[in-house]
Amino acid sequence: MTGEVLTGLIPRSLRVRYESTRPASGYRAATTLANDKALPALLLLAAFAANLLETAFEAHRSAGITSRGLALASGMQWLEGGSAFENHDVSNLMAVYGFSAAYFVVFPLLVLVSGIVFARRPDPRAFRAFGFALAIEYACSLPFFLLFPVPERWTYPDANAILLSDLWNSRLIELFRPMSALDNCFPSFHTSMSVLIVLCCFVYRVEFRFLTIPVAAMVLLSTYSLGIHWVGDIVAGTALGVISMAAAHRLTAR
Repeated sequence: MTGEVLTGLIPRSLRVRYESTRPASGYRAATTLANDKALPALLLLAAFAANLLETAFEAHRSAGITSRGLALASGMQWLEGGSAFENHDVSNLMAVYGFSAAYFVVFPLLVLVSGIVFARRPDPRAFRAFGFALAIEYACSLPFFLLFPVPERWTYPDANAILLSDLWNSRLIELFRPMSALDNCFPSFHTSMSVLIVLCCFVYRVEFRFLTIPVAAMVLLSTYSLGIHWVGDIVAGTALGVISMAAAHRLTAR
C-alpha cells in the first residue's frame, strides 16, 4: 500500500520516462548469454588461427619428411608389429569413396554443425566446454607437432601404403594441407576432435548425440584406412579428446 501511495506521488511523465530507459530482464539475460559465449568463440578462432600459422611455419621450415620424422615413423610401425599395407592400391571403390568422404567431408561437417548447435543452445555450457576443450586439445598437440614430427603413413616407404583418396582426387588432400602439415600425425586431430564432440554431446545431452557415435567411428576408421594415420596416432588422439573434454567440463562447471 505504501509503495502504491509513493508511486502515485511521482508524476506520470517521469514514471513513463523511467520505465522506457530501464533495461528489460530479457535484454539482461541475452547480454549475459552473449558474454558467456564470447570467450569460447574467441578460443575457437584463436585455435584455428594458430593452426594455420603453425602449418605455414612447418611448410616453410621443411619442405619434406626429415630424418627424425622417418625414425619416428619407423617406431610407429614397430609398435604396430611391423604392419604393412600390401596391395593397398587395389582397394575397392566403396573404400576409396566412402573413407575419403568421411575424412574430407563428414568430419568438417561434424565440427561445423556441432559448433553451431552448441552455440545456438540457450544453455551456454556446451559451447563453453567445446571452446575450452578445443583450446586445451590444440595446446597439448602443438608441442608434439613441433618436436615429434610423425609423418603420414603413406609417406613412409616401408609401410607400402598409398594415400587412398588420391584414387578419387588428389585435390582432396591439397585442400586440407593448409590446416594439416605432412608430419603432424601425432596425435590424430581428426580422432581427438571427433571424440571430443561425442563426449560433449553426451555430457550436455544434445539431441543428436547418438548419431555422433557412428559418424565419429567412421571418421576414425577412415584415418587409418586411407593410409594417413598410424594406430599410435589414433590411440593418442582418443586419450587427448577424453582429457581435453574432462578438463573443459571442470572449467565450465566453475
